[in-house]
Amino acid sequence: MTHTETRVVAIRHGRVQPSGSWVYVWFDIETGDIAYVGATAYEPALRAHLHLESDDPQLGRVRATVDRYAERDFDVLVFEVPADVDRGVAKRHLEARLRPGVAAGRPAGAAATQTDGLEAEVRSVCNFSDDVVRIIAQRRAAHRS
Repeated sequence: MTHTETRVVAIRHGRVQPSGSWVYVWFDIETGDIAYVGATAYEPALRAHLHLESDDPQLGRVRATVDRYAERDFDVLVFEVPADVDRGVAKRHLEARLRPGVAAGRPAGAAATQTDGLEAEVRSVCNFSDDVVRIIAQRRAAHRS
């Protein structure tokens, strides 16, 4: 961001307002493992901060669920969700692909079955998910070399 660009963080009646739609992947830079997959309507850096600092397990999910999170190093890879893709569906689909059987205690494949019958949305989610998984695979390959 140059000095002439302006970003606005909207605060209304004492509350930060949603500012977009993202999914994000906590990538362990030492092992290449995916520690967490999340989604947010808020600034991803704010969300990452809350994951680490909040005592509330609903806000501090990484803190509450990722073993030894404070001893590990992560890159949080953030992906803007296209307007035609439901953020929650995209997150569940990515969890099923990147962390089958682990994420949120759901069995492998549980996320995908929730989208049956929604062909256009499924196609959009799959295209988005394919792009994200490809980037993660490139990141893992670079990590191993």
